[in-house]
Parts: sequence; structure tokens; C-alpha cells
Amino acid sequence: MKTGAKNREARSLAHGDWYWIPRAVMKGHASEIGARALAVYNLLAAMADSRQSCYPSQKYMAERLGCSRSTVNKAVKTLAASGLIGIEKRSRYHLVYTLLQVGCRAGKTQMSKGGNRAVAPADTNDNKGIINNNDIDMNKNEPADRPSIPNFTPKTKEELLALDLARGLDDLKALPLYLAYARKYSEGALRRALSEARAVPAAQIKKSRGALFNHLIQKYGG
Repeated sequence: MKTGAKNREARSLAHGDWYWIPRAVMKGHASEIGARALAVYNLLAAMADSRQSCYPSQKYMAERLGCSRSTVNKAVKTLAASGLIGIEKRSRYHLVYTLLQVGCRAGKTQMSKGGNRAVAPADTNDNKGIINNNDIDMNKNEPADRPSIPNFTPKTKEELLALDLARGLDDLKALPLYLAYARKYSEGALRRALSEARAVPAAQIKKSRGALFNHLIQKYGG
């Protein structure tokens, strides 16, 4: 019996509004790590860049998942112990989470009788700094296609967040404004506004993506 599907369009992969996790995680690790750790893994996957890395704060993850920071902290440790993620500390406020290659015996990743379709090389998790600070190279080896910010090295959580906003909105010249926002508004409100601003097609933006973000943060930041 079909329920709730009448006259509704099935989801589509056409526009990239999705993320993926290895089937080996579901088949070989889900029952071991538990639902909470699996939820954190999914959130990290949704935020990962082309290098499969991201660095959201545990407070932000807790807000997104509707749980406590201690729950997120425990889940992160479980994922690391299970070999699903790597954790690198770059500074006092900066932990980088990397999704690691997950091994599984041949034939053990199929989830249904219909077989599995491979993920195309271009269809990888790559948010390009939309909702985390992935574009900041803390080793000072800035990628050639990324604009540099002279004499600015993030040292605090707020500065990292501000730089993330500026990069995500392609508005580096307004970095001081975003730093003021990072000090005034909650990380959750800022990231929500950033995500929504980035999701609007360029053809529908009247002024600039930064201006749209400013409008949204006034709405969500109170």
C-alpha cells in the first residue's frame, strides 16, 4: 500500500541537493556505532568539502541535530574509534573532521536486490565552504584559485566563522562586517542564513548574495 506519495514528485539527484555516505557504513558499522553517532556522521558528510573534510563546532552540530554537546562529543569519539573519521587539531578552537575510506568485504555493500549504482566521479560531497570553514588553509598553503586575505590569520572561533561567511558569500571585502556578525549573532543563525543565501539561484538575486545574507540574518538573528 502506498502512503503519502500520490501526486507528489519523487526526489531527484539532478541538482546536487544531496550528499552521500558509503553503504559500507550502513552495512558494517551502523549497528555498532548506534543511531546518534550515525546522525553525526551524516551531518559531517553533508558538510564535507572535496577533500572530505569539515570543521563545524560541536555546539553547531548539537543545534542542528537537536541534542546536547556531550552527545556530539561522545559520538565523535565513537566515530574516530571505529575508523570512520579522522580528527586533527589545528588550533584551540579548530578541529578538522575528515571522512575516512571505509573498507568492506566484496559483495557486502549491496542494500537491496536491485543492485547499487556507482556514484559518478563528479557527484562527490563538496560544499565548497558553504556551511563550514573548509576553505581556510591553516598551513598557509592557500590554493591558487582562492583569494588571499593579506595580514589576516584567524585566531579565534569568531574570526574563523567570519572568514567562512565572507568566503561562502564571495564577499571578502566585507570581512569586518561578518566579524561583527560573528560576535553578535549565534553560529546557528549565521549558518542558517548563509545556507539559505547560497541556495538561491544567481538569477533570482536582486543585489548581491551578501545583501541577501544581511536580510536573512536580520530575520533569524533577531
